[in-house]
Amino acid sequence: MTTFGSANSAVTVSKPGNRQILVESVTDRDAQGDLTCAIDLRDGLAKACDTHLLLLAATQQSGLEWRDAMQIWRESPSLPGELQALLGNLRADIVHTHRLDELSTVGRAARQAGVPHIVHSVCGTITSAEKWQIDQLAALLEELSPLMIAPTEEAADRLPGSAQIAILPTGIDCERYVPGDRVSARRKIGLPLEPEIVGCASPLEGLQMLLHALFRMDPGVHLALFGPARVGKAERELIRWLGLEERVHVLGAWAKPELIYQAIDVYFHGPAGDCLPRAVLAAQACGKPVIACGPTLNRVLCPLTARLTPIEYMPTLLHSLRRSLDSPEPEVTRQFILDNWNIENTLEGYGDLFDQLSAQNKSGRQLA
Repeated sequence: MTTFGSANSAVTVSKPGNRQILVESVTDRDAQGDLTCAIDLRDGLAKACDTHLLLLAATQQSGLEWRDAMQIWRESPSLPGELQALLGNLRADIVHTHRLDELSTVGRAARQAGVPHIVHSVCGTITSAEKWQIDQLAALLEELSPLMIAPTEEAADRLPGSAQIAILPTGIDCERYVPGDRVSARRKIGLPLEPEIVGCASPLEGLQMLLHALFRMDPGVHLALFGPARVGKAERELIRWLGLEERVHVLGAWAKPELIYQAIDVYFHGPAGDCLPRAVLAAQACGKPVIACGPTLNRVLCPLTARLTPIEYMPTLLHSLRRSLDSPEPEVTRQFILDNWNIENTLEGYGDLFDQLSAQNKSGRQLA
């Protein structure tokens, strides 16, 4: 059993027999979106491991609890020492990071604390990473020797040839992200009940083209922006210039993203750089048709209801939006996710991998 106080308090651990202690690292940038692999793994592997969530927070949040996470202020001048002490006291067997800055900070602290295994998952954005980013990652791999997890072979191919790599596709929690009553969901999150609503939670690249498309559509079509899709000065000015103030709803960070997916009619994902965006999986698990731009992979999209659409050509974008609004097939869309992108398969893969790491600890052999 592990008990935690505030971010800087001591951690006391009673480590059970053969259960591994797994620490999943997450930054508040990801936690705010609440669509993180770290959260799913912490919750989903709890029966197999002692699982803990380490939140690197942007501000000091002493006394603030967030989903039972250990919180450390990532700008603390004593961050390396705090992390090393926490992981050492916790006697972690595996530290799992998901962003490059986490690997740099938490991974180094884990190595100093003598954690046997550092595991790092790269997201689909590795497929569009620039050379300097690959070089930075290669330097960390040489220093820390983590086991790398890639979501696809395309992502694995971008990793340095010397890296130890396992390929584990991502998945989404199909018990959490489910179809629901649209009217009820809209009432709960404050969206108007009557219009057709296109939702977007991808970063802002491509948003201006989407706003121009909305201007050309029937006034009964609205746009809901949420999660990472935050409106900047240029977008606010464009919304005013196009006269879309009443049709664009900025929801900000989400408390329950599953409600937002239930409330919208179509999900749009811009060219965010991730070939396997979890938001696309979540929307489809809720039965919503998806329009996605590259580099999203075709195989993430339901072949009967989703459309991979280049955003640069307005007639194509308008056609995709109208077809998607006119032809929803929620049962088909959700079944595609259940069959191909269910988190249960992801959890099984990670569980098997962590079992191999545990066996390696006991035998002293290298992981094959």
